Amino acid sequence: MAVVEKSRIKKTPIENRGVLNEAYDYEKKVSFVRGMRVDLDNCVMLFISGTASVDEAGDSIHPGDVQAQTRRALTNIAGLLESEGADWHDIVRTTCYLADFRDYDDFNEMRNAFYVEQQLDPLPASTCIEARICRPELLVEIEAIAMIPKNRAR
Repeated sequence: MAVVEKSRIKKTPIENRGVLNEAYDYEKKVSFVRGMRVDLDNCVMLFISGTASVDEAGDSIHPGDVQAQTRRALTNIAGLLESEGADWHDIVRTTCYLADFRDYDDFNEMRNAFYVEQQLDPLPASTCIEARICRPELLVEIEAIAMIPKNRAR
């Protein structure tokens, strides 16, 4: 019986090791990539995995400080976007996870300040959810979707 080749949409992992290591490089392997680039006919979609306050080695930073963790997560996302020639103006949606919704005001204050610095208008669509995050010291995790023109240089 002949094997039928399925057509697939082109996709490639997004990485920026100057900002974040890859989860599969952890001592205890985790099976995901930091983001995925999906090439469509006239645009590219960037799907950024849940991103938290971790440094270049994958270590959690800023324990107990929701605002510092929020800023680091947003900055980490910016670094991943940059590796694809994108920035926060290309974000169309975020999903934000808080370990404790009592931290929402502090989280939102930092997110608002970051968005003002980026001069975002319009703001991305967003949902914020209280959830258990993969490490107990992490208070915030953010995932994002961006869209860019296919002809934009990386």
